[in-house]
This record gives sequence, C-alpha cells and structure tokens, in this order.
Amino acid sequence: MLALDSLVIDLIFQKGAELDPEVMVEALGGVELAQTRNIVDPDMQDPRFEMELSPSMPFRRRGERRLMIIDGSVAPMREDPRAESVIPLDLTAEKDRLLALCAALPVRLGRISALGSWGDAVMIARDATDFRAIALLSWMLNPTLDAEGRKRGGRLSQSEMEHKLAVYDKRLEERGEKTILANLAQASLERQDDLMILSVLEDDGTWDQVKSMELEVALAAVDSFSMIPGARLPGEDAPEPEPEPEPETETDSASAAGDDKPPVAVAETDGQLVLIFPKERFDLEVASALGRKDFDSFLSGADQLSGKQRDHLHSEGAAFIAPVEFLSEVFVDGKPLTRPQFDESANADADGVRSLDVHCPRFGRVLLVDVPQRGRFIAAGLADAERVVGLLPA
Repeated sequence: MLALDSLVIDLIFQKGAELDPEVMVEALGGVELAQTRNIVDPDMQDPRFEMELSPSMPFRRRGERRLMIIDGSVAPMREDPRAESVIPLDLTAEKDRLLALCAALPVRLGRISALGSWGDAVMIARDATDFRAIALLSWMLNPTLDAEGRKRGGRLSQSEMEHKLAVYDKRLEERGEKTILANLAQASLERQDDLMILSVLEDDGTWDQVKSMELEVALAAVDSFSMIPGARLPGEDAPEPEPEPEPETETDSASAAGDDKPPVAVAETDGQLVLIFPKERFDLEVASALGRKDFDSFLSGADQLSGKQRDHLHSEGAAFIAPVEFLSEVFVDGKPLTRPQFDESANADADGVRSLDVHCPRFGRVLLVDVPQRGRFIAAGLADAERVVGLLPA
C-alpha cells in the first residue's frame, strides 16, 4: 500500500527506450538502497492511479514508459500535507540521485515530488519545451479554463475540453528555449552536459511547494497564450529548419523497402479504404497526420497499398483501425478513460465485443472497440464495432 506524502523520483522515458535494470540500480545508489524503494509502473495500475495521484497525460506520448521510484519510509513527510507547504527534509541527496538516473538512462523528464501533491521540487529535461509541457497539464486538466486560458464561470463542455486537448501541442510551439527559461520565478537553473536542472530546493535542501506552484505558473505562461494557437510570440526565434535530406540512392531505397517495421495493411469496404495499423506503426504523431490527411508522412513503399489505392487515398481519404494498449490513451469528457467508466458506458454485443465513442488525442472522435482475446482498437470512419471486428486481420 502506497502512502500519501511519500517521496517520489518520477521518470518518464523517451519513446521506445530500452531500460537496463542494473544501470538503473547503480545510478539510484546500489542494490541496498534500491531495496528500500518501491518501483511502480503506473501503466500496470488502475488508470485512476495516475489521474488521482500524478497525471502525465497528454504530456506522455504513446510508446513512452514511466516509472515512479517511491520512498515510503519517510511518509508522511509533513504532519499535515494539506496545511503545510514546506517539506522539512534535506532532499539534496535525492536531487543527486535523480541527476545520476537522468544522465545514465534515456530519460525525457525526471522529477522529484510528493505522492498525492501537485508540484515538483526538481525537474530535469533535455528539452526546455518539456518543462513547459508538464507545467501546462494544470491548464489542460482544469475544466474551468478554456483553450485561450480564460477562467469560465462553469465547467467547459465536452467539445470545449476536446478542443483544448487538440491545441495542447500547438501551445508548446509558441515559446522557444530562451523565452521559456527567461522567467523561472525563484527556481535555479543548472546545466550538466545535455541536461537542464530546475530546482526550487533551499540551500539546506528543504522544499517549499509554494515555490513549485510559482514555477509552474511562470513556465506555463497561460496569460501569454497567442491568439492563434501555435503562433510564435513576437521576438521568438523561428524553429530550426529540418536539414535537407541526402539524395536517396538505390541502396537506400532497398533498405527503406526492407525496413523491419511491419507494414500498414489496407482493406476496402463499401468503396472506402481502411488503413489497418500494427501497434509498432501507430502513435500520436501518426494520429495527428491522419487528422491532417498527411498520409505521405507515415506511409512507405513497403506498405501494402497498390498505386490505385494510393490515388484513392489522396483523393478520398481513408478510415483507419489501430490497436491501443491502455484505456487511458483515449479520453471521454476531457479526461482519460477509466475501466469503471468503460464498463459502465460501453455497448456490448452477443460475442462480448464492447464499444464506446471516445476522443483520440491529436485526431478527434473515434470508436473504441474491445475484442475478447484480441485486444483493444480505435477506429475512425467506421460506424459500428461489428464492421471493425470483421476487418481485423486473422
């Protein structure tokens, strides 16, 4: 049983990262110290675990793992966490452990926090945008703040929450590193190799969570949102242009065609093309490209489409089916879907197939279909679960 106000080292890893347990244990401080900590994979818990204790969606993208290294031996760190903002422990050694972990492992964002409380004592990232991205979660999840950052008198509607979710990534494009790091409230900034370390710890290692809240407000800069989501602020440097690709040789083409990634399959139903994705080929970037009908950004010569089908795809578009692993990857009423909510709301047929209309981040409305023995899938452009099941590969 995890105790509230436990000390947490929170690690969000880069997409597809391979984790070496021995390297992690050594960076943490050795086997003896590791045995005093609980290592929790939030994705193996009830989806409500994250939402109630430490939300990471939509910051965390599909394919990014998360581990929470929890020290319950010091819990509670305060007599009354609700009334006391200061954690009177010296967290300097914990900061050093976090830094060692982030340097040794493919970590996208590392943090020190208190279980059940909002705010971070220390944050470490390789990209300043990730500091702002995590800070914007409080705006994203607040049902009374709209997409422009304005306070409403009541709760936003489902469509307004979905719109806010859709522009989350755009808001991240408005500020570059220089502007993000120009105002850090009372936090300190250090750099070590490619790592940036933000800390609100006092000289004696104690942590006042009020300073964490001030840092979050400064990083999020909700009151400075652009009128057009994604528009760079005046004076911001334009993003670095992508380097021009080298001319492709015949060898390169053969290598691309022989890519070991599984191909995207295609089916046809009632004159409509349906793209069927293996799990290795679908993520939020692909979902965004599907929403823009930018098929060329993810399809390759190895995918199973004829020339005629590709012409149809670009002229008429396509439906799609893609697997999802966790219910919390999709949203209902602006919040990640939970199992109790799905069990209560889903439609079921005689074969035990269950389905529910949900929102896919960066795309929009889709149908979530849970198929016994085969897994969960989202489908867009298909009206019913029976048709989705009929199109799934054997």
